[in-house]
Amino acid sequence: MDGRQDEVAGAMARLAEGDRDGAASVLRAALARAPDDPEILHGMACVARASGRADLAIGLAGRAIAILPAAHFHITLGCALHEQGHLEPARAALRVATLREPRDVRGHAALAAVLGAMGRGAEAEASLRAALALRPADAALLHGLAARLSGRGAHGEAEDLYRRVRDLCPEEGAAWANHGAVLFALNRHEEALAVLERADGLVPDVAETLNNLGLVRMALGHLPQAGVALARAARLAPEDARIAVNRATILAELGEDGAAERLLRGVLADPVAAGGAEGARAAFNLGTVLLARGDLAAGWRFFEARTRLLPEGRWPDIAPWDGVAPPRGRLLLHAEQGVGDALQFLRYLPYCLERARVVLELPPELQRLVGTTPDPDGLIASRCTVLRPGGSVPGDVVARCALLSLPHLLGMAEPPPFAPYLLPALSAGAGGGERRVGVCWAGNPAYRFDRRRSIPPEELAPLGEVAGVRFVSLQHGVAAGDPPFAMEAAASGDWLETARAIAGLDLVVTVDTAIAHLAGAMGRPVWLLNRFGGDWRWSAAFDRAERPCWGDAASRWYPSLDLFRQAGPDMPACAWRGPVAAVCAALSRWRDGRLAGD
Repeated sequence: MDGRQDEVAGAMARLAEGDRDGAASVLRAALARAPDDPEILHGMACVARASGRADLAIGLAGRAIAILPAAHFHITLGCALHEQGHLEPARAALRVATLREPRDVRGHAALAAVLGAMGRGAEAEASLRAALALRPADAALLHGLAARLSGRGAHGEAEDLYRRVRDLCPEEGAAWANHGAVLFALNRHEEALAVLERADGLVPDVAETLNNLGLVRMALGHLPQAGVALARAARLAPEDARIAVNRATILAELGEDGAAERLLRGVLADPVAAGGAEGARAAFNLGTVLLARGDLAAGWRFFEARTRLLPEGRWPDIAPWDGVAPPRGRLLLHAEQGVGDALQFLRYLPYCLERARVVLELPPELQRLVGTTPDPDGLIASRCTVLRPGGSVPGDVVARCALLSLPHLLGMAEPPPFAPYLLPALSAGAGGGERRVGVCWAGNPAYRFDRRRSIPPEELAPLGEVAGVRFVSLQHGVAAGDPPFAMEAAASGDWLETARAIAGLDLVVTVDTAIAHLAGAMGRPVWLLNRFGGDWRWSAAFDRAERPCWGDAASRWYPSLDLFRQAGPDMPACAWRGPVAAVCAALSRWRDGRLAGD
């Protein structure tokens, strides 16, 4: 018996070294002498698997198990069944293996792979954790669990695992690249940049690494460098639609909208890509390019692709609206994305009410504010009901529509004529003889590219040196605790309280956040500090024809809004200096009652 074990062990050693033929020769000879030896049969099953004959391996492993139901025989059987696509029998075989020998890492790892293929993610994670408990420094197991965690959005735990893989394999570019990707997902951009640049240095010219490197650089505001990385990625993977869409995004940010459009239309011309997620991204991004150019009819049409990217799942039984007045019942008109979008597109509500009676769904923090909407024609009072938070959708609702879909469905190729459409009363104690200016310097940090639209407090500090002005903070969230200079705090609460505070101000200075839309919708003077290549709605296509009183341009969306734009794709350390200096100079003239040309 010992001789046979030695023969099998020798054959397995040859197989591990890649000598399949030598291993098979030894095992065939042994099998001729002992045709019912389970270890020899199992060895032959292993050789069959290594030779790509999982079908033969299943039969050989099954014969071995019939003689001796050893755990490692069940592992080989389970792996072979998995390779043949027989997932449930594979799961059963590997489950037996882990029960018979719970200390064998291979059984847990193989079971995790099968469970993952079956879509049983939680069980696959559990099996990987069991394997890691037995072998905590196994880079493959760490990577497997990290990938699974990252895939379901648990990026924090995945980051720790990817870091451990990187530390175990410090010379492997893939280990650094994976860690950099999850750091990017966590919005830890500076760390991601350093890690991805190390990955690119270790193994240059990997398209996926360069793609992520380009996105990180874009998020940090390193626009030309982002363009270089994504151009390299595109050369390496010219058929990768995802990279093409990302490259189009940076081209649009750099002002090369023609090149961006060609790339996006190229993705949409591919029937395979066009039908998938990247096709939806390409169509949506093309919509923003066309909107930024002022081609609103086509832009709104492509903009609808966002509903494929973020499908509305709250009301699956309510059909999307087609824009035609329903013969019966009401329309559920709902908010999506950010508060700023809801505030901007509430402008279209009266035009929607001309076609349909509406049940309006809004975030709770906007519920009281919307009650300040003027209603000279009585349309809102007679044809619109606001759905209270937590309330059920009425039974007579027959269709649903997002606020952002209204321009497309209503066929409105130009912004509608403006009149202030949010008119809160002045808050108690506001006003007075002193000039009062509200300031907002940061957006939601959860937004991946918030770094580009928000201003570091120290960059806005020169504003506080303008004498004779009383500044009021309109900043929400964490950034409110780190003001650029001493200023009065506005009343806290929902957006109605913020609107009341704005009503008592003489001017609002803000970056591209919901504050800009709120002040604009109220018709209050607002100066917008806007990034280069910023959001489509602040593009030159929406500039008013007349010369602005302040800044570079006035907006057709909000006639009381003036823009102060970054002149070019400068590095973040200096990108805001020009616009901030322009605002400071304009503020001094405004304080003294002097116009821009005075």
